Amino acid sequence: MAFMYFDDSKHHSWGFSLGTFVICEHEPTSDLARILKKCEFDLKGFEFKSSSPMKDSPGLQILRDELRSFIQWKCKVAVCVVDGDKNLGPAGLKLLKRALPHKMFNGQSHQVFFDQGLFSSNKAAVKTSQNIGEFEGCELHFEQDSKSIIGIQLADLVAHTCSTMLLDSLGKKMKLVKLENSGYDDDVEIDLGFELWAGLRYAFLSTPKTDIKDDFDQATVDVSSYGLFIDDSAGTEVAAAAFMRFSEMYLGCIH
Repeated sequence: MAFMYFDDSKHHSWGFSLGTFVICEHEPTSDLARILKKCEFDLKGFEFKSSSPMKDSPGLQILRDELRSFIQWKCKVAVCVVDGDKNLGPAGLKLLKRALPHKMFNGQSHQVFFDQGLFSSNKAAVKTSQNIGEFEGCELHFEQDSKSIIGIQLADLVAHTCSTMLLDSLGKKMKLVKLENSGYDDDVEIDLGFELWAGLRYAFLSTPKTDIKDDFDQATVDVSSYGLFIDDSAGTEVAAAAFMRFSEMYLGCIH
């Protein structure tokens, strides 16, 4: 069984909104409770929000890094890109429909949770899902509270991360960060978008490429077939940047 959680990150001034699924093989509450406790946060009284100011909050920074590590090694992620908030919920369903034929989901049942506000109502969400088609093996839960469904908090973090990666690809958020514990000199700086990509690239829902031309292709996986949906509403520039950033992932050495 897979547990899937969907949340979004909106960037209207740059012409897109982005949604992501975080997919867990097991229900993640106990693992996340352990991480929160390790970072001295209380599961019952705390909700992680990637938009929270973290510059002067080392505890939140450590928690964010722990959650990123959990996602990288224990989860899979899938991405959809749209223009306009009204398209987010339907695009999430279309992304789910694209992901389900992946071999990791064969013959299983799944619990799928969507954050609040992605549809005008639960009734509208059900109708939209019926119009898009059957989701065999899936129990869909719409209008869910991220404070009680903690897996949605993981999706919030991934949506924020992927949005920053896309903004970087669009040339809209070029920020440099210093490498730490990398083996390089302490003053070496890299693009934030590259750093985020490097930490998330292994988690994308993907399959091996079939058209292998060189060693680079050998170390590159296809995300577009199952883990990426670009809605028709997306503008030309955004769609091209999203495809370039997310359609495939290089998993080889980057040092």
